[in-house]
Amino acid sequence: MKRISFLVKLVALAMVFYQMISTQVLLLPTVPHLNTHLFFALLLIFLSGVAEGKSKAKSISSLIFAILTLFATGYIHIYWKELQMRAYFNTPIDLVIGVVLIFLTLEATRRSIGLFLPLLILGIAIYPFIGHFLPEPFYCHSLGIARTISKQSMALESGLFQFLSISTNYIFLFILLGGLLQAVGGTSFFMEVSKLIVGRIRGGPAMMAVVSSAMVGMITGSAAANVAITGTFTIPLMKRIGYKPEHAAAIEAAASNGGQIMPPIMGMVAFAMAGITGIPYVDICIMAIIPAILYFFNCGTYVYFQTGKLNIGKIKESAEVKGLVFSSMPFIVPITIIIVLLIKGYSVMYVAFWAIIGLILIAIIQKKSAAEIFNGLTEGAKAGAGIAASVAAVGLIATTFITSGLGVKIASGIVTWSGGNLFLGLLIIWGVCILLGLVGLSLTAYLIVVIFGVSPLVKMGIPPEIAHFFVMYVSVFAFLTPPVAVVALIAARMAGASYLRTAIESTKVALAGFLLPFLFIYSPVLLLKPKHSFWEMIEVLAIILILSTSQIGLVGYFLKKCSYLERILSIISTLSFLFYLVEKSFLFFITGIIFLGALIFFGRNKENGLDNI
Repeated sequence: MKRISFLVKLVALAMVFYQMISTQVLLLPTVPHLNTHLFFALLLIFLSGVAEGKSKAKSISSLIFAILTLFATGYIHIYWKELQMRAYFNTPIDLVIGVVLIFLTLEATRRSIGLFLPLLILGIAIYPFIGHFLPEPFYCHSLGIARTISKQSMALESGLFQFLSISTNYIFLFILLGGLLQAVGGTSFFMEVSKLIVGRIRGGPAMMAVVSSAMVGMITGSAAANVAITGTFTIPLMKRIGYKPEHAAAIEAAASNGGQIMPPIMGMVAFAMAGITGIPYVDICIMAIIPAILYFFNCGTYVYFQTGKLNIGKIKESAEVKGLVFSSMPFIVPITIIIVLLIKGYSVMYVAFWAIIGLILIAIIQKKSAAEIFNGLTEGAKAGAGIAASVAAVGLIATTFITSGLGVKIASGIVTWSGGNLFLGLLIIWGVCILLGLVGLSLTAYLIVVIFGVSPLVKMGIPPEIAHFFVMYVSVFAFLTPPVAVVALIAARMAGASYLRTAIESTKVALAGFLLPFLFIYSPVLLLKPKHSFWEMIEVLAIILILSTSQIGLVGYFLKKCSYLERILSIISTLSFLFYLVEKSFLFFITGIIFLGALIFFGRNKENGLDNI
């Protein structure tokens, strides 16, 4: 197994080398380039299965799949020009290779992220073969088996290859950067800075979780990596000062999930949005700045109120100021490179390349071992390979939606079901995103919903970039929605807390993530799409009040522990401000202010016995 483990590292480093060089030199045309990316991803996943050696059967099957990967991707690499010329009229051997490649991708996806997505893909792919026998509205078109296989794999422009450029051109190198940063110990800086910022604030360790997760999110863009990095330190501290395990885990999970929406390196879904829409990634980052600030403000509000409710005092955490500058370099250098090059208009791949080079140089200067650097690159490549397989697999769903007419039918259905009402249409699309997100697949949720969810919003008058942002933001928070809330699951294990309680509580902490997508639509100023009117200032104030009063109602604390009356007042105030944004009636804003005033009045006069109401 040592030889196989060495081979895994060799393949991982070869994948890293190829992807890095490809950002500087055009080594291959588009189709062979995407095929090479898929080859490395599948080979790395299956060789890793051999190296794990959990059972002889799994090792043998993994080895067989690795060999089939060489054969199938090699066939495409050699005959890709001929395959393009005879698209949809493929030879029997072409179709066999296509079936093998589809199977390998689905199996690699299953190993990387679980069984749900492959089963979903199979169900959607089979439906057209049944649907053309069904009456409307269940009828859908089928291309037949041969043309379906061709379209899904051997046409080399759709199916497995439809979204693969998102992985190779946007996601992979940033996943690699995150893996390398964690391996060389570059994350210790975040902890020290957060200690300096929040060391004397009430409930400091919980605020530390929010601040450190925001900073880690700036450089990794990964929710799972974020909670693994910061949670090991913040969760024990939160428990030590009096937080319940589920509260500590929920705060860390929600804050870590915010890394996916924190510029300049946002999560996989933001990269997917850039790849699909063609919107420059730097523009997406700029649009995301205010929502990210509001999201972490909302998390901090929850922490402040929950700390007061639990009557937790202050704790002083000392930061190692002397070593702060030295430890900051693995963060400062790559983040500076990323921001400067993005502003100058360089491509995402080019930016990622130089950020990785900068981080490697800093690691060498700080005398990190070659083993640490290579391990970081290897683990980053493994994570990137799993994402590449799942992105390729989602392409099968997209192609089925397009060729069968399902995408158009669902898009038309949304317009029909909503009766042209924008808010109802948003609720339907939001609900579909949440349902897909229930299994913890944010990238999958976005790639599927964007096929049929954006066009109805555009028809209702929403600009395309805002419509995409709506779907992207809802999808990002799939990691927090039970029953498979991946980030909450990791945090709960670290805290020794109930998973379900943690998942439910984390949705409270992250409430802004579920509300903000609607606010984008009704107040585009949040995405820096202003109309330069006085009322936009009122809208921003209303949004801040929404995020504050909603947490008062959820947590049950304001100036002191809230009575039922005060919680009801806070909820009514929240709804009033929401209706103001939707209806643009100033009467609702005044109503919200009145109920907020009543809440403050009762909070300040508890000594008169009103707290017993």
